[in-house]
Amino acid sequence: MASKTNCNRHCQNCRKAWPPRMSHSHDDADNDDHEGGLRIVTFEQQRFPTSLFGHRIAMNSDGLDVERLLTSFNNLELYCDAPDVSPYTSTSSCSVDVSLEEAFHFPQKISTRLPIEAPTHLRINSSNLKAMWCRVTAHFFEWVAGVPELRLLDVREKLKLVVRQYVKVTCLIVSYWTYRQGHSGMVMGCGINFVPTEYQDQSLKSIMSSTANILQNNVISIFQKAAITREEYLLIKLIVLFSTPHLHFHQPDRFIIDTALKKYQAALVDHIKRSYPYLDHNEVTGRVSLLLETIPFLEVVAQHCAFHWSVMTINNDGNIRGQLTDEIYIQTKRIFRADGR
Repeated sequence: MASKTNCNRHCQNCRKAWPPRMSHSHDDADNDDHEGGLRIVTFEQQRFPTSLFGHRIAMNSDGLDVERLLTSFNNLELYCDAPDVSPYTSTSSCSVDVSLEEAFHFPQKISTRLPIEAPTHLRINSSNLKAMWCRVTAHFFEWVAGVPELRLLDVREKLKLVVRQYVKVTCLIVSYWTYRQGHSGMVMGCGINFVPTEYQDQSLKSIMSSTANILQNNVISIFQKAAITREEYLLIKLIVLFSTPHLHFHQPDRFIIDTALKKYQAALVDHIKRSYPYLDHNEVTGRVSLLLETIPFLEVVAQHCAFHWSVMTINNDGNIRGQLTDEIYIQTKRIFRADGR
């Protein structure tokens, strides 16, 4: 309890030292119809207490207990995967008519918590495309709710970070699921997958084949070469979330994001040193570098997927057009176009 109080006092003192934020005028809010509705996100700490997953906000990596941190994020990942059969399973539902602020607070409005590792083997097609997207997206927003540093960000800046990194993180998630099952195509959760040699739905063949090729050749191949562990994956996922060199953020938020990035990078190095005590310095550096090579490829596949999913959203392929897909794929460029954001 004392550590939490000290962390909160430390964060408050840091913010006092920063220049005050420029407040948005009433006219600005009128010009951006998302500004008013997103204010509700500031109350997320009441809805998603990070203590549920054992997190504590620690912006300084000095003295960081990496194994405890990994235990917390492993618990969070298990929660998102929903490995146990729940009452929701028999009443599965999904919806893209959910706002971004609702997605932050209530991911189960997007999809019921179906077990990610389902025993079924379904081929992706136009009929289950929406259900697949909704379940992966709900998984993402449940995970985001448990990342402690995001609670320190300004509402609009947090929205920008999460929406802009959404495609990269979800591509990483699918890559890891695929790697873990040794699949030759893509594993998309809940028993839905893409097999290049067996795929029949021509309307989705192009995007699924091209996406699978990029992931298999550039991300999953690295996972295979490194034999990536679950713990390394959990840390890489956090590093991908906070790797935003080309995005503009206000100074206080940029400080939080960069500090979080350094924290999780340091945790990755420390974990590898502890897990492979027989590796020398150069070999540890080599393993870290190999795992981080996935990030530029995730940038490429994210641009590829964002373009194709925006087209599919406009065309309402698989009935996926709704408020959430529209806000993620179509409206984000308009929302964050000012100041090169």
